[in-house]
Amino acid sequence: MKQINLLPWRETRRKHQQRRFALFAAGWTLSAAAMVLGGYFYVGDLIGAQQNRNVFLQQEIAVLDKSIASIKDLKKEKQQLIARMEVIGALQGSRTAIVHMLDELARLIPGGVYFTAMKQRGAVLEIEGVAQSNANVSELMRYLDSAEWVGNPRLEVIESKDKRSTDRSSRFVLRVNHITAHDENKVEAS
Repeated sequence: MKQINLLPWRETRRKHQQRRFALFAAGWTLSAAAMVLGGYFYVGDLIGAQQNRNVFLQQEIAVLDKSIASIKDLKKEKQQLIARMEVIGALQGSRTAIVHMLDELARLIPGGVYFTAMKQRGAVLEIEGVAQSNANVSELMRYLDSAEWVGNPRLEVIESKDKRSTDRSSRFVLRVNHITAHDENKVEAS
């Protein structure tokens, strides 16, 4: 005779499969949740590390900004020092030019002429003096025109003291250019 199994084996198998599926689904759900949670913490750690780096970089940028400001200040000071050095160099260079010019003026003064005042305005020297005659003034101008350290004499004023007096002396104002330190190097080189 044939045996008929009347036990509900299909239902048992179905329950077993459902339980297995539920466990499998729960396992995947838990592992997915663990992966999402792990990813969340990992990304959180990455964000925290990046924020720490950003804070560090901002602090370093602030330090570098201070350094840049101090470098700018140093550059300004450097430019000021260079300008001062140029002025000092120009003064050093023109120091001997003035000595040469005054020495030459002392040698060039003809007899009958003497200076009463000298004023310097830049490269122009204004000379006031007294001469016994106008011929002495023109002789002085010829000497100054041929001089090395002074040149381009220009007579501004010449006047006699008194027409009735026997003293024929004349007061004069003369302007001459003197050679600056830049031109002095050219003269000394030749």
